[in-house]
Amino acid sequence: MPARVLAVAGLLVATSALWMTLFYEAQPGTGGLLYVLRLVFGSAMAACLVLGFTAVRRRDIAAHRAWMIRAYAIGLAAGTQAFTEGIGGAIFGPGVLAADLAKGAGWVINLAVAEWALRSPARRRPALPTGPQQAGAPS
Repeated sequence: MPARVLAVAGLLVATSALWMTLFYEAQPGTGGLLYVLRLVFGSAMAACLVLGFTAVRRRDIAAHRAWMIRAYAIGLAAGTQAFTEGIGGAIFGPGVLAADLAKGAGWVINLAVAEWALRSPARRRPALPTGPQQAGAPS
């Protein structure tokens, strides 16, 4: 699948999240904090995708990779939120603020892992020998 199609699909995800936040009625059990977090992270995902696209147009592959990883981490947060809501509910109990914070933790955890992966030194396997074999090595 061409990368441009994926970037457009990601932008559709981000804009639909923003649209639903702004124009759909809030679900029971959600509060103002979650409303703000959805606006922030939906906008951040769109910005990451645009910055990633502009970076690849400049042929800055490292920046493109970093921005796309960040966008993916934001988009993937819904899966992480399934865990953070369960853990948050078990620790803090029911409540709108606790639920909103647990959902926000999903985005924060994903972005933290993405940043850690981007900033950690590359772990490379030792290169395989490509030249002539060493003396005494079995052939």
